Amino acid sequence: MNQCKHCEDIFDPMSLLKKRVGGYFNECPECVLELKTEKAVRYRGVVGAEGKMAAISIVAFNSEDEADQYVSTFNGCGFGKRKTNDCNLINH
Repeated sequence: MNQCKHCEDIFDPMSLLKKRVGGYFNECPECVLELKTEKAVRYRGVVGAEGKMAAISIVAFNSEDEADQYVSTFNGCGFGKRKTNDCNLINH
């Protein structure tokens, strides 16, 4: 257990929420989100297919939510499914 350097709350640095939001080791997840101290770029790899070809794209995002939204939309139009323009609906 660690004590947050901002709010002095006790938090688990190995919790799923802390791993998801990032931040410094001595910052609780709530302070990381509130103060926006996480500076790491979020990356996702996606596989797209058209016809007999497949391509891998590695895409950078500003937040975990944007990355998750893109991947969920992209997965709806990849292998084994009819390719649509749904992948272009994400605002950048």
